[in-house]
Amino acid sequence: MTDEILTKLLKAGMRAPFASQLCSVVYTRDKTKMTDVRMGSYPTAPLLLVFLIDVRRLEKIMTQRSHTYIFDDLMTLWVGLQDVTLVVQNLTLAAEALGLGSVLLGNAPLRADIIAETFNIPKRVFPAVGMNLGYPDPTENTEIRPRFPLKNSAFEDSYLDHSKVDIEECMKVMDEGMLAQGYYIKEKTKVKLKEGIDDIGFDRYSWCEHISRKMCQGRWSDDALFTILQRHGFKPNDERDPQI
Repeated sequence: MTDEILTKLLKAGMRAPFASQLCSVVYTRDKTKMTDVRMGSYPTAPLLLVFLIDVRRLEKIMTQRSHTYIFDDLMTLWVGLQDVTLVVQNLTLAAEALGLGSVLLGNAPLRADIIAETFNIPKRVFPAVGMNLGYPDPTENTEIRPRFPLKNSAFEDSYLDHSKVDIEECMKVMDEGMLAQGYYIKEKTKVKLKEGIDDIGFDRYSWCEHISRKMCQGRWSDDALFTILQRHGFKPNDERDPQI
């Protein structure tokens, strides 16, 4: 990937709509750094990007204008996540238009300590999501993964509180679609159970079982996300100690 293409992608990402321009990006081509951050980066990917919620920059702007940040950190993070999501989507679409492929790495918040150390990220800047970017292998048959039926995801005038039949339809579409693609068999991806006997083979192991196992065994790290956020300078209450 040339510097020219990378610049185009970054510019396309940053042209996204925004709430408060709270998104920044740190990226690397260094394979050692990709490994050091322990995000599960694809070994063949030439580029790793980490999208950041950047409150530090906003606070510096406020200081320049002689104002002090006393806003609700939780709401700031919420708005920042909106900004990051919009930038990621814009960049992803631009990458696809140029023939590139992307894989999102959702464990970035749980790796915040090592990401901050690796990329010299100060407090009040927090990693929201990672992305591997590169050119797909033309010999691989890349298929579009299934999604819930639209009627179970988009509702006019009133939320649909899904019935058992609705849920079964969602499960059928996702499970049969992923099994037909052989996704988990090819990737040899299976979330291990902490307790009990795993009696589900790859011929029956599909998305609904996979996501359920992810969410039924407690948190994914030693510290809760809220504790990690506190280590990176975000406050749980109205006590503010701005450090610029």
